[in-house]
Amino acid sequence: MNSNEPEQSAAEMRGLHRFAQGLGLDEETAREIYEDVGHQAAAAGVGDDDRMAEVRKRMLAAARDS
Repeated sequence: MNSNEPEQSAAEMRGLHRFAQGLGLDEETAREIYEDVGHQAAAAGVGDDDRMAEVRKRMLAAARDS
């Protein structure tokens, strides 16, 4: 495990939480999406930029569907 992963994850979640709030999503939904995508991306070897783009895409879809 990279020693910067906890700090990177916390920073990403802070930014995503603000993004989710702007979409009207709660923190729990944002975290669930972030964690789901993170597990899938790790298994597929997806890079950070693509992983974060997928998280935002799924948040947009969740906001649209709510």
